[in-house]
Amino acid sequence: MSSRRQGTREPRRSDATPAGYGPRVYGLSKWLLRMWARVWFRLRLEGMSKVPTTGSVLVVANHTSYLDPPLLACGMPRPVLFLAQKGLAKFLPLRWWLRKAGVGLIDRNAPSKDVLRTLSDALTNGACVAMFPEGTRSADGLVAPFRSGVEFLVRRTGAPVLPVGIQGAFEAFPRGANFPRPKKCIVRVGDLWTSERVLAAGGIEALRHEVARLAKATMLQTFEAKPQVGNGPGAIPVDSSPSARGRT
Repeated sequence: MSSRRQGTREPRRSDATPAGYGPRVYGLSKWLLRMWARVWFRLRLEGMSKVPTTGSVLVVANHTSYLDPPLLACGMPRPVLFLAQKGLAKFLPLRWWLRKAGVGLIDRNAPSKDVLRTLSDALTNGACVAMFPEGTRSADGLVAPFRSGVEFLVRRTGAPVLPVGIQGAFEAFPRGANFPRPKKCIVRVGDLWTSERVLAAGGIEALRHEVARLAKATMLQTFEAKPQVGNGPGAIPVDSSPSARGRT
């Protein structure tokens, strides 16, 4: 068996995946999403061979659209843990599918420390965790400053970080749009960063530059870094997470 085939095989349920995870449902869902994305968005995946197939890894990506999680997940060669609000899964069949697809459901008003603890435990158990550290979808396609979740998780777990740029999702499905438009989308994976590189002086900002470069996006310029407030740590990899800059 080739290394390529071994890398795309989905693991069974373990401590690294949420309760209820079903590898068959996940595999079928990913295949269907990828087929749809290839047709509707002409999806192109670049650098997927750089994704570690085993062990903990924190995937960090820009966030401009509701399309970001499915586009990111369907390109990865292994299951990716996302967190979503329970309120998004009031429809029972949707709730069932989310759980089978490995999505962890959390309370919208859950304290930041509880959300970060969930992600930290998953990384400690060897999971691939996805995070959108801007904390909310961009309203203009720019890459906003990263909040404190990345540094916290890397410092606590020592997990390596994989920068990813998602290009085209903003044009395809920006805020206020009712249906995704058939715009070309690219998920571009960069080189793996060690925890030491991320935690070095200026490491988080350098990581933001790398994500913006991969997404071919412009960075939002700020004059002053504002302290984190409220319950949103910018570490919840879901589209409607609470944050100090409002709700999605």
